[in-house]
Amino acid sequence: MQNLNSIVDRESLHVPSFHLDHFQSRVREEMYLEFFFARCRFLITPNFGYLKTGEATREEEDLLRTTLAQGQRQLEDLKHLVIYSLALHSALLETNSYFISVNNHLAIARFVSFGEGFEVKLYTLRPEDLPSRYTDKLYLGRDLVLLDQLRRPHFGLGFLRDSLGEQVGKLKRRIETLTSPKVQAAVREEFLGDLDELLGDFSSGADGILEAFPGSFQGERLPEKQLLELNPRFRELKHLLVEMDGVLGEMEQRLFEQAKTAARYVTKLRKDVTNDINYIMMKVNGRISDTINAIRL
Repeated sequence: MQNLNSIVDRESLHVPSFHLDHFQSRVREEMYLEFFFARCRFLITPNFGYLKTGEATREEEDLLRTTLAQGQRQLEDLKHLVIYSLALHSALLETNSYFISVNNHLAIARFVSFGEGFEVKLYTLRPEDLPSRYTDKLYLGRDLVLLDQLRRPHFGLGFLRDSLGEQVGKLKRRIETLTSPKVQAAVREEFLGDLDELLGDFSSGADGILEAFPGSFQGERLPEKQLLELNPRFRELKHLLVEMDGVLGEMEQRLFEQAKTAARYVTKLRKDVTNDINYIMMKVNGRISDTINAIRL
């Protein structure tokens, strides 16, 4: 409840005016917002009711009902802000549009505190499967939502770097707890060294961009010479992610054969890497290239 209260207690959320296409509008209309009770999660429905994924106390539910009655405007703004962030700063909607569409545009946005904002983990599920088959939801990826600012320095590259490092660390811990010593040794020897090397190269390349270029740049404000330097740097980061996806794909296959539970976490990380590849390709390299080429639609 703490994360929800920190949002609803705000006087207002600044949400810019922007045009949504039909798909984006449907996702906003069908979006569920997920937060945490002490022992389970709860989902705020599109009409501001709620569903539980487990047991909750009467006091928790009473407080939630009061919060929902008083905070509908902030929650509506929050959904609009999530769609804005997903549309501008990620490729999650484009990458996963098929899965979202076949589930009647239902998306579940889980909010977890992350720095000065929230990491939003996005899932989808058939509407008729809530809440009874909540555990069958499909993970789509993660994004960052900031409540106090709209622009992300360096196209959000700092978040991509930090989130990727955090997820690789979590994956290692999952492998240690969910696989046998023999499998752990094989994974370390065949995959984790390469994964660490690629992550180190990605972090180093990201740091170089963060240090060499202004954080608040927009494409048309940078001289063409700087844009021509910046574009290949992001492209190299994308290439590193493509190599990382290849390593993860082989690891996923190995663990699927020997430790299926652990393989699920590799699958989730591959989803994050795929989203990052598409984001750099479409939203970063694409925007910079259009500016360099003087393309105006």
